[in-house]
Amino acid sequence: MALLSSKIPSFLILCSFVFLSLVFATQQCNHHHFSALLQLKQGFDFSYTNRNLSSWNSNDPNCCSWEGITCHGATGYVISLDLGGLWMNGRIDFESVFRLRNLQRLNLAQNNFDPTPIPSEIDQLISLTHLNLSHSSFYGQIPPEIFHLTALVSLDLSYNEYANTSVSLSLKLENPSIGALVQNLPSLSELYLDWVDILALGSESVQPLFLPLPRLNKLSLRNCGLSGSIYSFLSQLHFLSELDLSYNNLSSAVPNFTGTLRKLILQACGLSSSIFSSLSQLHFLSELDLSYNNLASAVDSLPNLKFLTHLYLPQCNLSGSLPSSLSNLTKLQYLALSSNRLSGPIPSSYGNELLNLKVIDLWNNSLNGTIPSSLFSLPSLQKLNLRANQLSGELGEFHNASSSQLEIIYLNNNNLQGIIPRSVFQLRKLKELDVSFNKFSGVVELGLFQNLKNLLLIDLSENKLSVQDVGGNFTFVSFPQFEYLGLRSCNINAFPNFLRNQELLRGLDLSNNKISGEIPKWIWEVGNGALFSLNLSHNVLQGVLPPSPHLLPNPLTILDLSSNMLEGSLPIPSPSILFFSVSNNSLGGEIPLSFCNAIGLTVLDLSYNHFIGQVPPCLGEIGNALIVLNLQGNAFNGTLLQTFKEGCNIQTLDLSQNQFEGQVPRSLANCKMLEVLNLGNNQINDTFPSWIEVLPQLCVLVLKFNKFYGTIGHPLINHPSPLLQIFDLSSNSFEGNLPSNMFKSWKGMMRENKFQTLYLGKPIIGSVYYQDKVSIVSKGLQFELVKILTAFTVVDLSKNKFEGEIPKSFGDLKSLHVLNISYNHFMGSIPTSFGSIKELESLDLSQNELSGEIPQQLTELTFLAVLNLSQNHLMGKIPQSRQFLTFNNESFKGNLGLCGLPLSRKCKDNKGTTPSALSPLESEKNYDWELLWIGFGVGYGVGVGMLFWTLALWRKGRREFYIFFDKILFLIFPSIGL
Repeated sequence: MALLSSKIPSFLILCSFVFLSLVFATQQCNHHHFSALLQLKQGFDFSYTNRNLSSWNSNDPNCCSWEGITCHGATGYVISLDLGGLWMNGRIDFESVFRLRNLQRLNLAQNNFDPTPIPSEIDQLISLTHLNLSHSSFYGQIPPEIFHLTALVSLDLSYNEYANTSVSLSLKLENPSIGALVQNLPSLSELYLDWVDILALGSESVQPLFLPLPRLNKLSLRNCGLSGSIYSFLSQLHFLSELDLSYNNLSSAVPNFTGTLRKLILQACGLSSSIFSSLSQLHFLSELDLSYNNLASAVDSLPNLKFLTHLYLPQCNLSGSLPSSLSNLTKLQYLALSSNRLSGPIPSSYGNELLNLKVIDLWNNSLNGTIPSSLFSLPSLQKLNLRANQLSGELGEFHNASSSQLEIIYLNNNNLQGIIPRSVFQLRKLKELDVSFNKFSGVVELGLFQNLKNLLLIDLSENKLSVQDVGGNFTFVSFPQFEYLGLRSCNINAFPNFLRNQELLRGLDLSNNKISGEIPKWIWEVGNGALFSLNLSHNVLQGVLPPSPHLLPNPLTILDLSSNMLEGSLPIPSPSILFFSVSNNSLGGEIPLSFCNAIGLTVLDLSYNHFIGQVPPCLGEIGNALIVLNLQGNAFNGTLLQTFKEGCNIQTLDLSQNQFEGQVPRSLANCKMLEVLNLGNNQINDTFPSWIEVLPQLCVLVLKFNKFYGTIGHPLINHPSPLLQIFDLSSNSFEGNLPSNMFKSWKGMMRENKFQTLYLGKPIIGSVYYQDKVSIVSKGLQFELVKILTAFTVVDLSKNKFEGEIPKSFGDLKSLHVLNISYNHFMGSIPTSFGSIKELESLDLSQNELSGEIPQQLTELTFLAVLNLSQNHLMGKIPQSRQFLTFNNESFKGNLGLCGLPLSRKCKDNKGTTPSALSPLESEKNYDWELLWIGFGVGYGVGVGMLFWTLALWRKGRREFYIFFDKILFLIFPSIGL
């Protein structure tokens, strides 16, 4: 009994503890916080989200159980409010938030709240340790009161830029500065200010921003306008584990000293010309992102950062070869050095030492040599991206393929050759394989992919491969379901049968093969009727395409049937179509009005068919989506489209080689994005449309072979067509003098772009790219320029009635490649400024009235391949150096005053006396005797014939003879006026 009584107090204490625990466990939240949360909810709009905070209900007074709410166990005060990722609209009632005075964590990230500044009363939440206001449309100056939140451990104000059609708002940290922000928050461990406009920096160095902060562990200043040197900045942050300074303008510049002093200072500071030398002090660094800066540094060696797992340095203007010291970073998981200027081979040690690598991203560099097969055997590697380099050689077989983690392999756009290794077809986790645009050869049986159950994308295009179908006896049950299949230029003769069973296919490219016959009806059902992109161009497809809408499934967005042998009328595209090309076929008839329903149409190419009739006016009104309209090479007639809407986005308009009449529509001035305008080879009767010259993006203007007349240019337009590259007015009736101010404004023909390799074209959607084409005359030949180099420039004013002197301003067109002003009435001398057009390849000044000597400066044109100065009144000695030694008689014929090679007409003496100084009798002595004998023979025959004819007329009467003789004299000597 005594023992029992001694245990009663312990029992009572235990019961009391359980009772109190139950009381606290079931305690409701503070009633002031309860009402504050309900008031806060009233400002939210849940129209665009499937999460509506239904648990926030006045019928449930225990707000501690509501979604996103955490309370203190003893007091019932709300200490955490987490509304992140709900994507709600509406407004934030901060008065309600500030009533939650005990908040320690506040997360309003990833919502679409009405744009609002961060209120200065934020310091009322003095207990905050974690504050996340990212992705929620806050703007304006970050209030200095935020410095009063001295308990803050994590602060995230990133990605708050707000923009609509009329205004752009961003979050700013101007005064006080970011340095003051960090120094006044001593407990801060994580700071994220991505996309915050740090105006206080300006062009200043980032050096004074930070003091050594032992607690700062994670720092992200992505796209904050940082500039200047990065060295001292990195050296002050010794304890960082994660650093993101991407999308800024940081450089690897070192203190501006020169010579020996500079070397001593660099050595004393532990610096070198490489950005990586300064990283050696960041001993705890695990993640580093400096991508999209202008570091302009050599990748010579890397410090031994034993904790580094993520290294992101794409597009940093890095050069040199890949350092073998990178193999020392044995914990590295992500390596991204894409879009730099790296060269040399990939060290084989990477495949032997970096066993934790999950991602290798080295695309768009100048790496060469072979690909180490050991890379494919890395046990953790999931993605290997080596595309767009200069890698060559064969791919070797690799081991452990069946246990590999590889999911993505991009090797496209290299110089790889040989067969595709069998090991590739054993990568059971492979999802994407792109080896296009290489030199792989051999036969690829599609049945080899049957064991790759996860495979979604294959692109074997543009190699030397012969792809074979799986055969008729193959069972498709176990075959992968692809999402994209690229088999362009794969020597395929028929539609692969396995396509019938592809239910997930969204993109199919069978272009540039040898597929013949009709297009099977089942092809439109591939992908279970959800095919997104279909390219069957450049085959030998025949048959009639009935204009039935059901042939083109609704989801189809890209359809390219160009360069085949299709007949019939135009198929009607679905309303979802964006890219529609049937060019280079034998389709005919008129364009149906139902085309007006394709309101999202971006590219319409009907060129080189047999279409007739008038173009539906709706094509000019189809909406602002249309970028390319190409009707070239048909038999359309009537007037040009007249109604181009305000806000028109057309970039290419090609109506050439038709039978259009009338005038150029002035509504084209609404198309401010117009780059290519080709109206050549029609019956347009109009004056020069000078108002077109105000279009700021115009690069190509072709009006040749029409009935244009009058003068060109406009005196009130000061800077016409600054980007113009191709200007072709040939074969019209233009007249008058050429306005010199016009050529002075053509900046597109003045820039030094000799080595530029971009093409004038436009990305449409995803990887689909429309290539502009234009037919030009160069070097005496007419050809179609399919890929218009942005460096290629042409001026063709031939076969008009221009007169006066050739403007000297032509010499300002430093990058001009072709100049043709033949068959006009130009007078005066050839401008010496032509010698400044160093890129000129073809110059035709023939059939004019030019006089004087050939300027010696033309010999400076070392790229000149074609020169035609024939049929003018030039005189003097032909220059005898450089390119002029390669031209023949045809370049100079019809200029009786010229002498010297290649003409047989020699100059009189070594002093360069010109033939024009000789008497007519002396000049005749220098004529070609062979030509004189031919002329004598012809003259003798004509003379004998005239003698017999004269005698015959004499017999008929002397009067008729005199009349006839007068006519002959008038024909020979019209100026006599008999």
